[in-house]
Amino acid sequence: MENIIQAVSDGVIITIVGMLVVFGFLTIMVIAMDITSGIVGYLNKKFPPKVVETTTTKKRPQTNEEEMVAVAIASILNLQRSGR
Repeated sequence: MENIIQAVSDGVIITIVGMLVVFGFLTIMVIAMDITSGIVGYLNKKFPPKVVETTTTKKRPQTNEEEMVAVAIASILNLQRSGR
């Protein structure tokens, strides 16, 4: 009985220590992220990124509507003839 109590006690201590280690690491990580965010914000104000504007025109594909309709009709007729 003594061994079971000792094992449970050790397990609880290991669990608490592990949770404290994870909590400490997460706290340090959040603080580091806040500091990094502040530094990057300051640097963006001091050295703003250059914005390059590009003007492009979208080209519409040259499709012949009548040709597309003919292809659709031909494929429907082909399917009907093959019995599908």
